[in-house]
Parts: sequence; structure tokens; C-alpha cells
Amino acid sequence: MLITDKNELKKYTAKHRVWQGIPGIEVTKKGRIFSTFYSGGVKEELGNYVMLVMSDNGTDFTEPIAVAYKENHRCFDPCIWIDPLGRLWFTWSMIPAHGTYAVICDDPDADELIWSNVIFVGHDVMMNKPTILSTGEWFFPIAVWNDGIRVLSSEYDTQEKDKGSFVYKTIDNGKTFEKLGGADVEKRSFDEHMILELSDGRLAMYVRTEYGIGVSYSFDSGKTWTKGKDSGLGGPSSRFFIGRLQSGRVLFINNADDKERINLTAFLSEDDGATWKYQLLLDERENVSYPDATVGEDGYIYITYDRDRGALKKSLDEAYASAREILYAKVTEEDIIQGKLTSPDSKLKCIISKLDKYSDEEENPYGEVSRYTDEEFATLLLEQYSDKIVDKIFEHYSINCVNMHKLESAEFDKLAESLEQDKGDKLKIVTEMIALVRSVSDIKIESFPIVETIKRIIMENKESDLTIKDIAKKAGISMYYMMHTFKKVTGTTITEYKTSLKIACAKKLLICSDKSILEISQECGFGSSSYFSKVFMQSEHVSPSEYRNMLKKNLNATL
Repeated sequence: MLITDKNELKKYTAKHRVWQGIPGIEVTKKGRIFSTFYSGGVKEELGNYVMLVMSDNGTDFTEPIAVAYKENHRCFDPCIWIDPLGRLWFTWSMIPAHGTYAVICDDPDADELIWSNVIFVGHDVMMNKPTILSTGEWFFPIAVWNDGIRVLSSEYDTQEKDKGSFVYKTIDNGKTFEKLGGADVEKRSFDEHMILELSDGRLAMYVRTEYGIGVSYSFDSGKTWTKGKDSGLGGPSSRFFIGRLQSGRVLFINNADDKERINLTAFLSEDDGATWKYQLLLDERENVSYPDATVGEDGYIYITYDRDRGALKKSLDEAYASAREILYAKVTEEDIIQGKLTSPDSKLKCIISKLDKYSDEEENPYGEVSRYTDEEFATLLLEQYSDKIVDKIFEHYSINCVNMHKLESAEFDKLAESLEQDKGDKLKIVTEMIALVRSVSDIKIESFPIVETIKRIIMENKESDLTIKDIAKKAGISMYYMMHTFKKVTGTTITEYKTSLKIACAKKLLICSDKSILEISQECGFGSSSYFSKVFMQSEHVSPSEYRNMLKKNLNATL
């Protein structure tokens, strides 16, 4: 899951990224700057990965030195944090595993960084720094979203029944975590919450909402939280940063606009956020968002943010028109008080990472194709993509459910089988396959109702455990097209989807019944308990018994 091998990391360098965003920042005792953000694909989707870069001089940042990635999953919303012991925490959220995961580096100033094993912190998403209370407790802000994952289909939504902006507490330096209470602020949106300990002992939880930022309070150290209300802090419904500085002042960073992600500004309060007397404009441009901040040993405040991420575009040209930058500012409290840079090393709009051309352009990540004849395209596929020719054909010609039924499926499958079995002239076979698909690719509607049909067939035949060929026959389409389209739309294979349904069934029984592991494995179609345990561990990173005990412990903690 954590990639540190230098050869493997070459896959994740800037030239292999179309977009990037959602940054975090930390600074070590010796002044080394770490930055994290995520990318992968052309938008927020399965296949996303999070990365860590660093700089020893504040100007030149490395390519990724560590990447969290898992096939057929989405790693996103990373966070970095240096704890009171001086250790660097690198965390990320992941679905469909639905959790926040972390690795720890004991000496982030070392020439060679050594990371711990991956640990599970809690369900589901954390993207902001923990808060250290005056009691010495560490509070990690982890949310279970009300409206599901949103950027993915509902099948990837969490199995957690308890929704809210939660707190996970650790009193043993991160060895164990206890889930406390959570707030359910009205109209919360992706939560992205942060916790501030107030001077009177209360805890204030600030939560992103559709209207800006809501707030909820706890009077019992995070066990229960008041009904949320509008904090009055405003903003355009985006991630913000809030935290207390060593001076006692509260630092707040957000867009100084209620509608647009412009005018990213740092504010200071001397009365626990009742008023914000001082402010410094960090970046006046459009699409600047998602600040994170930390304070270095030099007393400077380091603030990172992204600009014009380049996601959700329709083509490479549209992505290229976006800035696609990760930036940081280095300022002091005095700069914010004066409303301008007054300190000798202060600076704004410093580049951490800026994307240029996409080196894998020939792969056409947006599915565009126009410059090849059928034979030229076939030659290219045989030379460069010999192990995934069928997928590349369907990707390039954007064939969909509306025109798929016009394709000569039997003829196409016959050609594909000949190619698999290495029978006949490969160039001729692939050219004919391309011609068949191209001839029905004139309709460009991005609609794939066949995926729902496949899911329905699987659900209706759970007991019989149909083969891939059986499902294609029932759906009346090409088996190869079916496998490609299902993977493209859902981000997972049909076999993996069938397994995920079995896992979901098992989770429900583990939580809601007292049935034995063997009984659950048989009822959910796994057969033996050993095979069930192996598959469950691969999916959830805990054994079925550990999952059941963990969920019951969390449930009891909230009762």
C-alpha cells in the first residue's frame, strides 16, 4: 500500500499526472518541508493515490518520495502532521476500505526515511490535522459523510450506520484510538472539520457546510456535542484551517468570499474567534482553496493550498488550461497584524508542484482518438499495449450501451478469442476488431445502463454464482465488452464486484448477528472459513473477528 521503491515511484512523477490538489504541509525541527496532495486518473475516482514530496531549502521540491496506492481502491484526502514526539504522520483515506490509514516516520530529518507498518485509525475520512489538548490527549477529526462518497456510485458508500463529524482520541501516542462522540451539523458538506480548545475549557468543532462553516461545542471532553449552528465565519463551502498559535492567538485561513474560491486570506483573533482584528491576503486569484498550515521552529507560519486543480476536464487541452499548482506561503503573525509582509524571510505564492504536459499523452486518458487508420492503430496497440488491446480499443472509441447492441458481438468475440489463443495474423485480427467497433462508435452518449443490468443479473443469481460467460449470455452482449465496460464505469472487475457483495453481506452479519465465522462464510458464499478470512483480510485489513470486536467496541463507546 505504501510505495517507497524508487523505480516504482517513477510512475507517479509530475509528468504522469493530469491534475493534483488537496494539499497538506509540515516542517521539521531542522526546517525540512514536507508536502502531501493527491492525484491519479483525470478526476476524483478509483485509482487516485496520495503522495509525499519534500524540500530542504524551501525552493526545490522532490518528486514523490512515498505514495499510498492500492489497486481498485481510491486513496485520497491526505494529511501530514508532526506529533509532540517529533514523529511525522502521513495519513490518507481509502475506499472501499472506508477508513483513515497512517504510517509514521520517527525521524523525518533523516537522510533515509523509515516508515512504520500501515495502521488503521478510524472510519472514514480525515483530511485535517489532529488537535493536542491541554490535557495531553490527541484528537483526530474523522468523519462519516451523510451523503455517501458522492464522486463514486452509491455501491461504494460506507457501511457505517453512525454518521457525523467524529473525534478519535489517543492517550498513548497513537498506539490505540478510542472513538468519542460526534456532531451532526445541519447541511454539513464533506465535513472537513477541525477542533479548537477554547480558553474556557470548551471544545469547538468547526465543520464545512453548504452555507460556509458550522460550529458545535463539547463540554465533556468530546463525548457529546451540541446541536450545530452557523459559526458566522462565512466562506464558499470549502476546506478551511483553524488552530491556536503559541502566542495564544487563533489562526483562521479561508477564502474571503462567500461564493467563490478567491482571495485566500489568513486571519488572527485575540478573543477565541469572537472577532478577527487582523488579516493578510495570501492569494487573490481564482480557484485557490483547501489551506493547511503549520508553524516551524523558526516561528514562521507555513500555509499550503492548491490552485486550479485541473480535474473534471473534458480533454487534455482543457486540463492544460488550468494552473494545476500546489503552493505555499511563509509568513509571521506580525505580517498578518500589519496586513503586509514585514518579516525578512516572508514570501507568498511559492510553487511546490506545477504540472506541465502529460508524458503519457499517447495513452489518451480522456479517450480521444483521431489520428490513426485502423491498421496504424492496430500496429500501435500490438507494439505498446499487447496485453490490453481490447480495453484500449473500447477506451479510444468510447463505445457505449446505446450503440453497443449494433456491434456484431459474436464476430468480435470470435476475433478476440483468436487473438488470445494466438491464432492467425495478429495485425489483421486487431484491424478487423477496430473496424467493427469504429463502425458503431458514431453515437457519443456517455451512458452505460448495461452496468446496472449486469448488477441486476448478479443479484438475481447470487446463489448460482454465475460465470462471466453466463452473465454475458444473459445480458446478450459481447463478453469482452461487458468486462471492459463494467471495469471502466465501476472501477472494479465483475469478479471483484461479486466479492464485494459477499463482503458486504458478511459485514452485516458480523455486526448484526451472533453467527459464527463458519456460518457467515457459508451463508455469504465463501465456502470455507479460512478462505473467507483470507478474502476479508485482503479487503478490510483486519480479520472478521477483529472487525466484529472493533465495531462492537465503537458501538459501546457511544452508548
